[in-house]
Amino acid sequence: MKLSFNATTLRGFGALEAMRHIRDAGYDGVEIALNDSHLHPLKNSPRQIAELKRHCGDIGLAIACIAAGGPTLLGETPYEPSMISADAAGRRARIDVIRRSVELTQRIGCPVINVNSGLPTEDVPPERAQAYLMEALAAILPDLGDTILALEPEPGFFVGTTGKGIEIIDAIDSPRLRLNLDIGHVFCSEDDCYEKIGAALPYARHIHIEDIKGGIHHHEIPGEGDIDFRRISGLLAASGYGYYVSVELHHHDRMWRRALNESREYLLALA
Repeated sequence: MKLSFNATTLRGFGALEAMRHIRDAGYDGVEIALNDSHLHPLKNSPRQIAELKRHCGDIGLAIACIAAGGPTLLGETPYEPSMISADAAGRRARIDVIRRSVELTQRIGCPVINVNSGLPTEDVPPERAQAYLMEALAAILPDLGDTILALEPEPGFFVGTTGKGIEIIDAIDSPRLRLNLDIGHVFCSEDDCYEKIGAALPYARHIHIEDIKGGIHHHEIPGEGDIDFRRISGLLAASGYGYYVSVELHHHDRMWRRALNESREYLLALA
């Protein structure tokens, strides 16, 4: 299992120090979430992006993924405006920030960027939301170059299940659009979870991993919830998945060292 760690857990540190802690804990890669703490597509300069890229290269830490689905990239209302917002100007703003995020991803030398669909709203029927999402993705695809855009199903979002994500990917039918498979999210939003994960793995280009207790969407350190990770490890091996698996523990910033160390030890012991 090629392990990376989502740097949001270390948001109390500057970007360079956070990368150092992740590498010192033994991770081969990092997933950098775009936010005010470490890297922001609308605020960081090319010089700052180049400095972070150089630092990761110097310490031998691969930049596995850029996470561009954060809640406050465009303001204080979480995840708004989204690609499926009723307001056309809002949708354009989201498309623009994703394009800026793609440019940042390319500058920093990362192969994958992940995004989410946005939250459904009463004023946008599902059929229209799907059309808006398809239009937005079609507008972004020409800017990707060799970058992979990974669509992440989020509990409660318009694309909230692996099945819905696969439906969108199949409809777009582009090798640049793949799935960001979050293992914990499947256990919050779906039934027959192991089967759904197995079916989704051929579409996956990046994976988030965390534990879940009682189906509640609160990320736990692997081994501290209900998921059978030995079974997950077997599914990964059987699928031939060879890309990074990122530990994602947003709620553990006050116990960041335990999150780093215990997650890695537990997951690597599954092999």
